[in-house]
Amino acid sequence: MTEPLDPPPDAELPRPHRHSTVRGAGGRIAVYEWGDPAGEPLVLVHGLTDTHRVWATVAALLSDGFRVICYDVRGHGRSGSAPDPAAYRLDHLAADFFTVIDAASPHRPVHACGHGWGAVQLWEAVCDPRASTRIASYTAISGPNLDHVGLWLRALAPHARRAATDPVAWYGLARAALTPGAAVARRFCTPRLRALLLEQVGGSAPVPARIAPTWRADAVAGVRIAAVNLTHHLRSPRLRRTAVPVQILVDTADALVPAAAYDCSGRWVDRLWRRAVPADHWLPVTEPLLVAEALANFIDDLRADRASIRPA
Repeated sequence: MTEPLDPPPDAELPRPHRHSTVRGAGGRIAVYEWGDPAGEPLVLVHGLTDTHRVWATVAALLSDGFRVICYDVRGHGRSGSAPDPAAYRLDHLAADFFTVIDAASPHRPVHACGHGWGAVQLWEAVCDPRASTRIASYTAISGPNLDHVGLWLRALAPHARRAATDPVAWYGLARAALTPGAAVARRFCTPRLRALLLEQVGGSAPVPARIAPTWRADAVAGVRIAAVNLTHHLRSPRLRRTAVPVQILVDTADALVPAAAYDCSGRWVDRLWRRAVPADHWLPVTEPLLVAEALANFIDDLRADRASIRPA
């Protein structure tokens, strides 16, 4: 996500074993799979301005034990886009997730993991009533539940609220995306410039990039998602609960999302595991083995829990 400066050829990434397209309410959704089609399904969702490519190494590492399913989020990669900004609301993005899993695994619940705004989208999905039968577990990386954060901010005094939000880089970046100059900035925000900016903001050393050839359209879609959702959910938060088992991987060196952003979710998540990892915001790219092991271990632990409470 930060280096090299130009999009790498597909040959440098682990290639999906299968590729398909499903139709959602917002148009086509490009789906990519690794592993045995009969394996336990695990869905990985990318964040803003990325594509499924950001998960390629993690997916390959997990492909021996899981059927790994990735897709390009609405407006990104080879998935369809929409001209109306309202089409990028979290409820629509969550609907795309359910469309993908209903097509890929209609009779079996899936495990899910999201990074960045992919995690934000999946928080919307796991708090949906459908999640109780469709999502077996959820792992969030570098992405909080915006409604939970909004409720937490609402409970703070005004001066404390300003202190809490000002250091959050993604909050400031999304507000900047709403300015009149944002369209011009997006046009000239090349992969080279993006890499340098993300390195400075993220505070991390250069790592192998996952920038897709569709980077310009991906940037536009990313801005739309942030613009239509961030301020709305922080200012008008909803009470959102989930009984889905949730694991939060907290990147202790994450300069974009502070650890405090997750402190409020314990009130609304019935079964919550929180794990601190010494890594930066770009965890799926910088530490793919760590992510793969964290996912596999969490799912194994849940299997063991279920086995222990089965009747003899």
